Amino acid sequence: MKKTILAIFIAASSYSVLAADAKLTFEPLYGVETTLVRYPEPARYVTRATYGARALYGTTFLSGELEYTTAKSRKDYPALDQVIEDHAERASLGLRSTIPIGSYIGFYLRAGGRASQGATKIITAGVSETKDNPLRVDPYAGAGLQFAFHSNFALNAGATLIRNAEGEYDSQYTLALSARFGNR
Repeated sequence: MKKTILAIFIAASSYSVLAADAKLTFEPLYGVETTLVRYPEPARYVTRATYGARALYGTTFLSGELEYTTAKSRKDYPALDQVIEDHAERASLGLRSTIPIGSYIGFYLRAGGRASQGATKIITAGVSETKDNPLRVDPYAGAGLQFAFHSNFALNAGATLIRNAEGEYDSQYTLALSARFGNR
């Protein structure tokens, strides 16, 4: 019992020390992703642009992150008189830890869960059909480099893998500009 109380006290003390140096960081994102598109069948991977924003709150060592991204793709099949438009919106919630490598460079690791929903519009000979993609929640993990060029600004380049329902991995490569707000 004493060990449990001691562990809770140490955890609470550590949290209060970390919270004292906590900062809010905002990152507009732009990137490229390779993702599985299910319609029309058979499912296939497409590469498309993605954009959004990420907010981090915590210390350099451990931060919580919340991210929103959206992506669109379009594929024309002139021989079939068909156009496929796919749209996805995603929200991610996870943890991030940045390890300084030098004065201006850091390496970060991130992991969490991503909820995704969207729709695929199939236009065949001028007739439109929309198929809604169900809400999915998938785990993600990633890593990246952070290049600080000011005490409150940095450029991030990262790669993230997202496990999809088929047991395969979607990938997302992003560039972000960080603007940090808070103590110091």
